[in-house]
Amino acid sequence: MTLKSVTSFISDLQQRGGPSSTNQFDLEFAPSAKLKKFLSEKYGIEGTTYNNLMVDLINEAQVPGVSLTSQDVKQVHKGITMKPAMAKVYNEMDFSCILDVRSEAFRFFTAWQHFIQGADVGIPTKLSGKKEARALAQHFYNDYTCDTTIKKYEKYTGQFDDPDDSNYVPESNYHTFTIQLRKSYPYMMSSIPYSSGGSGVVKLSIGMYYEYSEYTPRPVGDDKRVFVVGTDIFDPINTNMDIA
Repeated sequence: MTLKSVTSFISDLQQRGGPSSTNQFDLEFAPSAKLKKFLSEKYGIEGTTYNNLMVDLINEAQVPGVSLTSQDVKQVHKGITMKPAMAKVYNEMDFSCILDVRSEAFRFFTAWQHFIQGADVGIPTKLSGKKEARALAQHFYNDYTCDTTIKKYEKYTGQFDDPDDSNYVPESNYHTFTIQLRKSYPYMMSSIPYSSGGSGVVKLSIGMYYEYSEYTPRPVGDDKRVFVVGTDIFDPINTNMDIA
């Protein structure tokens, strides 16, 4: 393989859709029915407004890393120690969000942790009135955990069957893959710093525990091709029209 010039490399990269963008992603939660009821009754968090909030205010997120554990096994021939893979170890997931003037993200994750603990929050809008207890009846594991979904998008499809076709229009917001964190919950909320100095955005960091993650790529050959026919733009996947 011959070495490419910078111009050739950039040209080939552009034909394949360009480099991946760090700011094209989505984050969603799927709480249980009991958690949804608690959020609605105690904190006025209705429906899936928290998912819209996450899309707008998530500052940084990450796809958690995975490593393989190994075990030392000695070979019978030369006594060399082998390290065959044994199991997967999933790293914890961290992300940060920017708080709006109502600190909605802080309220959402605080309510979630209160639900996990089973604490009697009383009337959340009052400064006092929360009952003391000798013990807390923590909710069941399946009630307070939920699936967290990370969707990765790109500005272009990344699949060009015919780059020289002048009628080819790349689809915007191309869904590349999905990561699902199974049985996740927020185990950590960071401190929120305030300062009397210059004004800046307020950030909140969240740490999530989960059991395992699932990677689901977009099926090969499922890329959409959008063509320009006259003055109309149509998708051949969702129409019965034939392309000449």
